[in-house]
Amino acid sequence: MNLDWLGDDDLDAALALSTAEGWNQTAADWRRVLQLEPAGCFAAREAHRLIGTVTTTTYGRELAWIGMMLVHPDHRGRGVGTELMRMALDYLHSLGFTSIKLDATPAGRPLYESLGFVEEAAFERWQGIARPSIESSRHFRSSNALPALRALDKAAYAADRSELLESLVNDALDAPVVSQTDAASSEGYALARSGRLATYLGPIVATTAEAAGQLLDEMLARFAGTEVCLDLHVDGILDQRALTDGGLSKRRHLTRMRLGARSTGRTATSICASAGPELG
Repeated sequence: MNLDWLGDDDLDAALALSTAEGWNQTAADWRRVLQLEPAGCFAAREAHRLIGTVTTTTYGRELAWIGMMLVHPDHRGRGVGTELMRMALDYLHSLGFTSIKLDATPAGRPLYESLGFVEEAAFERWQGIARPSIESSRHFRSSNALPALRALDKAAYAADRSELLESLVNDALDAPVVSQTDAASSEGYALARSGRLATYLGPIVATTAEAAGQLLDEMLARFAGTEVCLDLHVDGILDQRALTDGGLSKRRHLTRMRLGARSTGRTATSICASAGPELG
């Protein structure tokens, strides 16, 4: 086995790995993580064949994320995942990061625990045919939305994710939705992008429960009748009943884990739905 960098030439093989696992990620999702942190994405190979991946994404100097942790089924149980994770951690530690996070599936959690990660929050994948459930009385803004997105997101994550947000807006299926109380005040935002199996709703960030519910309903209305999914922050202010009313059901559990000191700002209740397990 050889370990080296994951690059653009690996995109097709990486997508084949995630597709075989039943993941929702597309080629655009893989391209995004490679572009956000080109020196921090790693590959395991055997005879030049891609058998494992891991990616890192850094948000300013405050927060680092690990994602796309994958090992081909034929090569599991041989320490491939551990070696990939150590490469990712060595890279992030070399940059001085002390707060490193990831979203773990039940299958992956034992590996992360063996490396010192501990549970921080619970997330759930919800999926179904979108069905808007309420009549919205809130004003939404789509044009010139990026400054509001940046401010709301930074307050929720206590980190600067501007580059990620710009990438997500550029790849969005529709214009961003920003919840406004007046011309100068925003209470939340929501984005959506293509998924391999379902349209991915997220991030959704809101400062009030009312705004969270109406942002969700606006997104469900935009994609009514189509398969959608999101990763719900269980302790966030978005009511699970709104998801059920909107035609979604819980499909799987994810555990947000951290390595390093706890940072409550990055599990704020205003984080209603994440940007994806690979991004936080």
